[in-house]
Amino acid sequence: MPSNMNQTVMDWSEGLDGKSFSGINRLVNVSKRGALAADILRRHRILDCLAAYDPEVVRTLPLAIDTPKSDIDILCNAPDLAAFSKLSDRVFGHFDGYSLHQRPATKHVPAAMVVRFECDGLPIEIFATDCPTRIQFGFVHMLVEARILSVMGDEFASQIRELKQAGIKTEPAFARLLGLSGDPYIALAEFVGLSPSQLSKRLGV
Repeated sequence: MPSNMNQTVMDWSEGLDGKSFSGINRLVNVSKRGALAADILRRHRILDCLAAYDPEVVRTLPLAIDTPKSDIDILCNAPDLAAFSKLSDRVFGHFDGYSLHQRPATKHVPAAMVVRFECDGLPIEIFATDCPTRIQFGFVHMLVEARILSVMGDEFASQIRELKQAGIKTEPAFARLLGLSGDPYIALAEFVGLSPSQLSKRLGV
């Protein structure tokens, strides 16, 4: 995990700071599909069921760069993966397509439980690991990508959607358009400590 992932940059405006992404308010207002996702989460009390695990809705839906195949992605902080698995089986096991599997630890990410199911026509994926949600890569990438989209504008966002429609994952799509070398997941995370002016300079805008 890059050392600057837990840094806080205070001069980002509301909507581009970490707090603005919590809950479902952003989803409600970002797009029609986001509003649908927010309604599903509310009616089925998905985040309420996960409240003990500090859930955060992340990735493409809160950024309005989702495709028709995009999941509702939720991060959780679960120090006890076995306890989380039991809760998941109990509260989500009745949903269509329910599955749960353990993802082995990698160099940068601890072992995790990945839960998948479908709810009212939209797929949901929950990623739970022993790490605070707001410093997990999924949240950090979303925050960085929101800031990049703000700096780069609508045409850049359209190009990201086109790459995603072609089957390229989000972080590699950003890396390709920005000309980032190396692992795109690490490269994007390194941007999280930049102020607005620093990010603009880094992007050449």
